[in-house]
Amino acid sequence: MKILAIETTGKYGSASVIDDDGRVFSASSREEMNHLRGMITLIDEALREAGITKDELTHVAASAGPGSFTGIRIGVTTARIFSQMLRIPCIAVSTLEAMAAGAAGKAISSGALYVVPVINARRHQTYAGVYEAVCTTDSEHVSAIPVMEERQYMIEELLEDLRTKMAEHEDTAVFFTGDGIDAYGDIIRETLPEGSYVFADEELRYQHAESVAKTALKKARAGKTLTYDELMPEYMRLAEAEQRLRAGTLSDRIRVPSK
Repeated sequence: MKILAIETTGKYGSASVIDDDGRVFSASSREEMNHLRGMITLIDEALREAGITKDELTHVAASAGPGSFTGIRIGVTTARIFSQMLRIPCIAVSTLEAMAAGAAGKAISSGALYVVPVINARRHQTYAGVYEAVCTTDSEHVSAIPVMEERQYMIEELLEDLRTKMAEHEDTAVFFTGDGIDAYGDIIRETLPEGSYVFADEELRYQHAESVAKTALKKARAGKTLTYDELMPEYMRLAEAEQRLRAGTLSDRIRVPSK
């Protein structure tokens, strides 16, 4: 297998190619929110690093959300185009699942039991999930097992639920990753006891296609693939304009585009 993975849900876009042996070849942008202009260039760079052409791809994976609404649409649409053009199956990867998987090894080495990816959804809102970081007996492979639902949380609600979960185990630490640290780090510090949490370093904190690729490889091996028209965005909430439209507070001069 040779899988192309696309990540556009955060502020930095990236593309990766992973092969059957788990080798990953990546290209990343340093420009914020440059997904629309830069993604095809990143894909070409990742393919060159892997030493293959697009015609050798067997699958295409997209980080399907949650995250930036515009970014999600760009990534999913790009994956659907490649799938249709090359006649290869798609793989939908939860952004939060990929983030947790990418941080699980660091969480374990930091002494944390749980890894918590937190995406800033503004106004104290987050997209988050809670995973148990697990290491296999040979100590070579790590995984992230979901223990709390992926959904939209108020940051205060998430932390209260975490305190309850942490109370089930003595001396439990939580490893946070995601740009929710940037937005709500002070609230986390004020809410959780000192020494009970660890923040991911910046180089690990943000979404990256390498984690999407590794998660996609597991899904491909398990036969969890989709056709291009089955690959859909996972927004996890309505866009603000749609919320206002349903609430009757959106001007009738503004049109909300259909999905």
